[in-house]
Amino acid sequence: MPEYLHTTFGSKEVLTAIRNQHLNQHLLLTVDDADPYRYQLIEKTSDSDSVFTTPTSYEILSEQGETAELRGWLNFHFITVPEQGRANFIRRWNAFQERDFTGVAGFISSYLLQRVDEPQQLAVLTTWTMKDFWLVWQADNQSPLKDYQTEGNRYGLRDAQYSFVAFAKQDLK
Repeated sequence: MPEYLHTTFGSKEVLTAIRNQHLNQHLLLTVDDADPYRYQLIEKTSDSDSVFTTPTSYEILSEQGETAELRGWLNFHFITVPEQGRANFIRRWNAFQERDFTGVAGFISSYLLQRVDEPQQLAVLTTWTMKDFWLVWQADNQSPLKDYQTEGNRYGLRDAQYSFVAFAKQDLK
């Protein structure tokens, strides 16, 4: 059964209100590490429909590690891969994540995501116990994404990092 990752963006207040309206759903609030005013609400589910009014929805193509729930520090790599290169990219990434994440300090999980509305848009989500572990891995790794960085902006490779927002009990209604 396919799994999906749905996201939506907004202010902390708006996204907290959405989260409080859907307490029966497992919705996770994150904050952009580069912009403390940019928040993201994430839902990982087997339902292709989202509770969000305007979601960005991804199908999870593959996953590695502890994937029962999202946790830790999150790094997203977004990349545009044309149809003729998509199968090769997916094959290379899957082989890499199965082989090269084993035993990596601080690594929790990895997901290869494909946008539902734009299949050429892929995202690689990795989760870590701390950002510092990702920084060490990023400096040392032989990720297949490096091949796409050397191609200039042809693939639109970009990244974003997010941390989970802690809720006090009074935040949850």
